[in-house]
Amino acid sequence: MTAASVTAGSATRAARRAGLQADVTIAARILTPAWPIDTFIAVNPLGGLENQPFDAAIRRAGEAFGARGVLGEEDFRDAHGAGRITDRDLLTALARSPPGALDAAAAQGGRALSAATILLADLKHGAPSTPPVRRLRTRSELAAPDIAAVVDGQAARWCAAFLDTGQAGWRMPRRERGFYAAWRALGPRDRSLSAAVRARLGELPERPGDALLDAVDALGIPEDLRRSYLEAHLTALPGWASHVRWRAEHAGGIDLVDYLALRIALERLLLEEAGAPRGSDWGPAASAPQPPAAERAARVADALPGSPTGPAELEEIARVLDGLPAEDRPLVWLDAYESHYRDDLLAALAQRPAPVGRGRPAAQLVCCIDARSEGLRRHLEQVGSYETLGFAGFFAVAIRFRDLAGGHADASCPVLLQPRNEISEHPAAGGATLAERHLAGQRALTGADEAFHAAKDELVAPFVLAEAAGWAAGPLAAAKTFSSGRYGALRGRLHRRAAPPAETVLDPRLGFSFEERALLAEVALRMMGLTAGFARLVVLCGHGSATENNPYEAALDCGACGGHRGGPNARVAAAILNGPDVRLHLARQGIEVPPDTWFVAAEHDTAIDVVTVLDEHLVPEDHRADLGELTAHLGDAAARLSAERCADLPGAPRHPGPETAARHVRARSTDWAQVFPEWGLVRNAAFVVGPRTMTAGIDLQRRVFLHSYEAAADPDGSALETILTAPLVVAQWISCQYYFSSVDPEIFGAGTKTIHNVVGNIGVQGGQAGDLKLGLPWQSVAVGDQLVHEPLRLLAIVQAPRARIEPIIARNRVLRDLFGNGWVALAARDAPEAPWMRHTHDGFVPWTDKERLLDAP
Repeated sequence: MTAASVTAGSATRAARRAGLQADVTIAARILTPAWPIDTFIAVNPLGGLENQPFDAAIRRAGEAFGARGVLGEEDFRDAHGAGRITDRDLLTALARSPPGALDAAAAQGGRALSAATILLADLKHGAPSTPPVRRLRTRSELAAPDIAAVVDGQAARWCAAFLDTGQAGWRMPRRERGFYAAWRALGPRDRSLSAAVRARLGELPERPGDALLDAVDALGIPEDLRRSYLEAHLTALPGWASHVRWRAEHAGGIDLVDYLALRIALERLLLEEAGAPRGSDWGPAASAPQPPAAERAARVADALPGSPTGPAELEEIARVLDGLPAEDRPLVWLDAYESHYRDDLLAALAQRPAPVGRGRPAAQLVCCIDARSEGLRRHLEQVGSYETLGFAGFFAVAIRFRDLAGGHADASCPVLLQPRNEISEHPAAGGATLAERHLAGQRALTGADEAFHAAKDELVAPFVLAEAAGWAAGPLAAAKTFSSGRYGALRGRLHRRAAPPAETVLDPRLGFSFEERALLAEVALRMMGLTAGFARLVVLCGHGSATENNPYEAALDCGACGGHRGGPNARVAAAILNGPDVRLHLARQGIEVPPDTWFVAAEHDTAIDVVTVLDEHLVPEDHRADLGELTAHLGDAAARLSAERCADLPGAPRHPGPETAARHVRARSTDWAQVFPEWGLVRNAAFVVGPRTMTAGIDLQRRVFLHSYEAAADPDGSALETILTAPLVVAQWISCQYYFSSVDPEIFGAGTKTIHNVVGNIGVQGGQAGDLKLGLPWQSVAVGDQLVHEPLRLLAIVQAPRARIEPIIARNRVLRDLFGNGWVALAARDAPEAPWMRHTHDGFVPWTDKERLLDAP
């Protein structure tokens, strides 16, 4: 072979590898990166399909994963029977269904029936549409399911070993070489495989791309179907593949080419060993068949009033039904389900009376936009003369935060941002001694905990540990189980005694330039509409959630803080806004903060409904009385919120007083057997952008994200653009995660907690093996077999000039996708007295315009 031919062959091989990489990238669009469990971030599991209309995306997901994208029709029919959906809701949805669906008419028993009557009967009584099926299956899935199970098991096992972040007692050797190289070196020693397969593993090419190309060629996959075949393997274990995609983008060491090289190379060797024939006939399976038109027509005819229907009438009914295919019916149900809630909410907001002027508020509380904060705000406003506002819980401060103990600095900001500023916690002036006592206690407690867990992992130590500690561990476990509230209180007291709290500070001057601090302060105040009328105390209240034995704890923390608690961000933002140099800059920009206004940081624990004031030692003496009164009222409001929440929490006392409710929710948070410590953002449904006067006094049932906005303070629309392209996007991710975890809990959710197994701080599996779970546990959205979350797409409600909103949508692709493709609905009005308008492809139209809506028969 000549040097020229070798060079040409190498160039051809390189070109094929490049083409393969492009195919992997395109095939991976079906996946959304999945964050590790310790920083669990809500995402839309179909985020890669948001550039498609919602109906097309869920059909695509049905073919790729075999997953449902909408509740089943029987679930919707149950909701109709319970009055949650009305006939009028269905007719409203039908009026927005495919053009022409309501134009037809049919005859039955000698009289004409409207299309609305026929389609309504079909929705309520027709044969349910066929669930989706996964159309792309691997060769081993089709020819040898036992081999497919081996491939899945090997992929999951090697990924768990490589991606482990410290849970495993023994680390995978050769990890520093990267995933494929480590597996290629260690795989030939895997005794679970035959000697022949192990020997051939050692002969695989050094490049993962070459191994993948060879395997796909050997399996006889046609070039034009290669991308589809890669997708079939990616969707076989979508949880692991999604996490590999995240790891490739954030940490490296592994990517989807590596992952697919393992899967498909191993599949090829196992199939060849089993003597499976090589062929080129692989392709997608057929779509799931839907009920025949004749069957649909017969069932509809039986449900219609009138005399028996003959063949001609059945044919006419079938012609009407052709206007609404059976697979489209669940989307009509979803539209009706959403309309019922949305119409009621917008009607309530439209009836708000004009705000009554009042004096300076006793204090202002700026909460995260999180829907759980709505209840705290509502109850606080009822117990005192307070004003509340909503703002993304990182308070515009994107930081990497390192606490007093040092160690790793965590990114505390939305995952859409890359923080450039690092803030470290330091002892307050004169507090070094107490800080050292705190750290020494923390080190002792941490060391004891690590020693205990390390002993459990050793080969012999567990037996010694049981003998030495069993006498204490048994009663301790009983106390944790049967008296979790008292146990939690006792543990808290012991922890505070061993590691007494220290007074610390976060000095933003050590992490931000003056220009950065000044800009952050101005942006934050303008975005929340707080540019005048400051109270003496302005509390920036972040949030977090303390729960016991809960792998999904990060899912209950602040999404705007990257799955961390929001206290550090609130502390930094308060320090910035209290800075004299920043106040001077704000005054030059027209924002006069009174000299007697002091910004205070706080944190709301949403599991136990406790608001803790942070950095209280920094509050001026002449503000202490105000703070004491506010703290008392916050405690009262939080207790009332606990009583409200107890009505929904399984096992909670019915109609408890505030004190009883407060004790109960605190006990739940420390109960290591509690599968419903709090509901989190269950039932979230809408995102409001506007002044508090839009919603004050309305019980929004903790279902609504509330972002403060004053259109008059934002003449150029820059604040509104930021709100719509950042906080709204995060809220939509949360909405979609709850939505899809509800409609298909096994594929898009996490199934039941009862069989969860935490894997390497990466995620959870259902049992001891298998795929990583993508979404939320069933217990986060349901009780038993009864859904608590209502899977609705998010409704954005904006009070701002439509002439300002439309250009923002036009120049931002993310908004064009979300609003234009039906992932988020948008209602807007120019002013409080203006009617609500619906955003459509043709611009804004009246929300209440029923278009071609007919009265229910």
